[in-house]
Amino acid sequence: MDLRTVKEIAKLKAEVGPLQRQFAERLNAAVVQAKNTAVNEFKNHFTKSGFTAVGEAKRYTATYEGMQFLLEIAETRGTLSLCEFHLVPPALLNEAKLTVHMIRKGPPSPGRSTAAEEASLLLDAERSLAEARAALSSPAPEFCFVVVEEENAEQPTVDVVLENRPVFDTFGEFLVSVYPQ
Repeated sequence: MDLRTVKEIAKLKAEVGPLQRQFAERLNAAVVQAKNTAVNEFKNHFTKSGFTAVGEAKRYTATYEGMQFLLEIAETRGTLSLCEFHLVPPALLNEAKLTVHMIRKGPPSPGRSTAAEEASLLLDAERSLAEARAALSSPAPEFCFVVVEEENAEQPTVDVVLENRPVFDTFGEFLVSVYPQ
């Protein structure tokens, strides 16, 4: 490989790094906002029905006369899942705990080529830069919620999505479908 090509690849990679960091910061902020919205939807859903909803950080409860629904938030586990919500119904109902994965809407990002030829390396660097620029100029990331019954919660997230599990645009839609008012 000639040195001019090596320098061009290095220059492109140097441009990509800051753009990828900016996108990661933007994605993290969107994830935090989406989690906060999901928690507010949980609280609103139950308070509208006369429950008392309290909690902080990663654990929330909705209580009515000793009946308690618990919402626990876990950090990401899978390659697609950005967050997990565990909804635990009151023990008296004898219902399964549900796990809901928050994933990004839209198609997954394409994989990278690992070819060692100089043309491929240069094209890969150019493609990475174009993808980083496109990601920053696109609208803010949006999320949806994929429901997994607890007995299947240990499956990798990719399998969960491929199995056509119930998907909701908002956490509130999920709650209404499981516990209508």
